Amino acid sequence: MNLRMLPWLLALVGLAVPLVGSGFALWLSIVAWLIALGLVWVVGRGLPQTRRGQIGFALVLLPFLFTTGYEGGWWLIPADLAWLVIQVADRGRPRRQPVAPKTAT
Repeated sequence: MNLRMLPWLLALVGLAVPLVGSGFALWLSIVAWLIALGLVWVVGRGLPQTRRGQIGFALVLLPFLFTTGYEGGWWLIPADLAWLVIQVADRGRPRRQPVAPKTAT
């Protein structure tokens, strides 16, 4: 498992626990948050994939989640914090290049 999947897994668990705990009474709110997560994913893909940009995006999402806490934003704060920690901890190490298979010459 890739460590970068942890925030997405935390987000899904953060939405699944209140959904099941409420006896599926919060399904409309959960669907709205899933749509919001989809939009964040699409917008995040469109942003430049720089470390500074991703840290900034995670920092902008944090007050938004606190502001929408009553509507369920609290459920996604652990995922956003995990994403922020992963981005800050990644010191811009060069990405590993795949090893080219040796060809017989």
